[in-house]
Amino acid sequence: MAADFRDREGITAPVYTDPRRETYAALGARRSMVSVFDPRAALATARALSSGHMQSATAGDALQQGGELVILPGGDVRFLHLAGYAGDHASVGEVLAALPVPKA
Repeated sequence: MAADFRDREGITAPVYTDPRRETYAALGARRSMVSVFDPRAALATARALSSGHMQSATAGDALQQGGELVILPGGDVRFLHLAGYAGDHASVGEVLAALPVPKA
């Protein structure tokens, strides 16, 4: 799952996963049936489908809501967004803006 994401998006930085969901628990990420069937999730699904995105096979815990987290070396948390419902994502621009700009 993480390797597919990394390869599809062309990410060269390390991508880490947490199959035991310890990080999700520590961050307070939601895990519930309610978050999956939230009306906003249905709207997010409709937007994705209308843009030509199709869901593939579910991998991992279908009830676990994720998010986006950027941590720099040394432990500086630069960005955190926890999903409130299925389909609640930070924009790519928000995540990229949290990354340090390489020095030329």
